[in-house]
Amino acid sequence: MNLSEILVNSNFSTDETITNELSVNTANKALSLINTECSTSFPKFETFTETYNYMPRNWLFTLLSPYISYTVKMNDTSLSEADRYLEEFYRALNNFKDKLGTLVASYVEGDPESGINPDYIDTEGFGGVYEIDTSNAINVGWFGDNSNGGSWWFKWVYIKNLEETQKTNCSFY
Repeated sequence: MNLSEILVNSNFSTDETITNELSVNTANKALSLINTECSTSFPKFETFTETYNYMPRNWLFTLLSPYISYTVKMNDTSLSEADRYLEEFYRALNNFKDKLGTLVASYVEGDPESGINPDYIDTEGFGGVYEIDTSNAINVGWFGDNSNGGSWWFKWVYIKNLEETQKTNCSFY
C-alpha cells in the first residue's frame, strides 16, 4: 500500500484535498506518534508513491487515514470534525498497541501482511512488546475447598513461622 491509496479515502471523507507533499509530512508525523506510543521504529515515508511494507495494509490504512483526515480538518479549522478523526486515530492506536505482541508473533519473514517484523520493535529500556503465555499462571491450590484460605503470602509467612517455632498442631483457618 502506498500513501496515494490512503489519501483517496481521506480526501473523500473530509471533502477536502491535501497535497502530496503535505500528506507525506502528515503520514510521517503519524508514524512518529505510533513509534513513540508503541516503542516501535517504523521507517518514515520518503515519497508519496512508495510502497510501504513495514506493517500490514489494514493497520497502515486504519492508523494513517484518520490522522491525515484530522490534519486536513485542523487546517480547515473544522475543530469538531477534526476531533472526531483524532479520536478515531487514538482508538486505532490503542487497538494496535493491544495487538502488537500478536502481530510480532505471527510475522512470517518476507510477508508484511502476516504481521510486524520484530526488527521494528524497540526492546531496550522500559518499552517493547512481549508476548507472554499466562494460561498456566492461575494458582488454584492455595485457597482450599471453600475459597476462604487467605492470601498465598500470608500462608507462606505463617508456614515459615511454624517451621521456625517447631509448632505442629495449628490450623490455617
